[in-house]
Amino acid sequence: MNFERSKLNTDLLLFCPRHSCPYFQSVDNKITKDGTYLTKHDGFPRQRFYCAKGQHRFSETGYSELFCKHGSFKEYEQVSKLSGYGVSTEAIADVLEKDPRTLETWQDAISKKANIFHDLICLTMTLSMLFLQMDELWSYLGKKYKQLWVFIGFEVESRFWINFELGSRTTFTATKLVKQINQYFDVRLLVKPLKVTTDKLAAYKNALHSVFSDGTYVYLQIVKQRVKKRLKTVKKCFVKGTESDFGGKSQNTSYIERFNLTLRQRISYLQRKSLGYCKKKSNFNRLLWINLYDYNYQSSHKSLRLPLVDSKPTQFQKKWLHRTPAMAMGLTQEALTWRLLFIMPVQITH
Repeated sequence: MNFERSKLNTDLLLFCPRHSCPYFQSVDNKITKDGTYLTKHDGFPRQRFYCAKGQHRFSETGYSELFCKHGSFKEYEQVSKLSGYGVSTEAIADVLEKDPRTLETWQDAISKKANIFHDLICLTMTLSMLFLQMDELWSYLGKKYKQLWVFIGFEVESRFWINFELGSRTTFTATKLVKQINQYFDVRLLVKPLKVTTDKLAAYKNALHSVFSDGTYVYLQIVKQRVKKRLKTVKKCFVKGTESDFGGKSQNTSYIERFNLTLRQRISYLQRKSLGYCKKKSNFNRLLWINLYDYNYQSSHKSLRLPLVDSKPTQFQKKWLHRTPAMAMGLTQEALTWRLLFIMPVQITH
């Protein structure tokens, strides 16, 4: 039995999500719908399924860790949206009149599901990347003298946030990021070498050299010199390749720097001159995954929209097809929802 694929460009098979079942995550198993039911926390009907070989029933929330978490789908969506807007867990708990520890459990389950879903769809569909930009943002962990860096990979043409890594500002963290990016796309599908631009941090050069083969990418470093925190000069250093390999508006890091601003606005841990810095690394990782799902699979971006009609449209005619980065990348057919993430049958592979 196939999961509804009206929004995804791939098939997702139903499976038994119960760990105690001998046929856990087995695709060679007949899963059928077995009616709906209501909970005291949610007036919205929830789908029940029947595992033929295991001979037991399970809920659609069994595909995430939200099963028996004493909340409604509406509350789960509210927590996800407010977390994506940078509202603290304590503030959300105050508004929803819930215990902050309960909300942390929900956020942890949602972020884990977003992580598994993102990995699965990127590995299954194989990303077609043309122009990659990487950068890092600084924050604090625990105390202000202890810095924590967020390394980010960003595909420019589709505005797709590929992945991130939390750690120190070293080659080790940069290499972990590049290795993950390398798993998401097939070098053999590249017609032209992958264009890569970063700042002058040597960690990117070392990571690219150790992970990618020589013929798969061209690399440009943007070297900025600042005097008293003011930008003075900008130089271009072609580490691999020539200026002819970077045509158009590709000789910059402007796209990921603009994306960094989006993250700083939406994640309080990244805001400067603030006491809201991260006290626990797992909390930081949790919010980043929630924001990654929201940014890639839910939010449409003006720069990605396509015109629907060539001539001048009438007053009530739709002018644009709004697209998310995942739609531009060819991973989904339309914007996804939080509820779809909660009930989506995604197998745990790591």
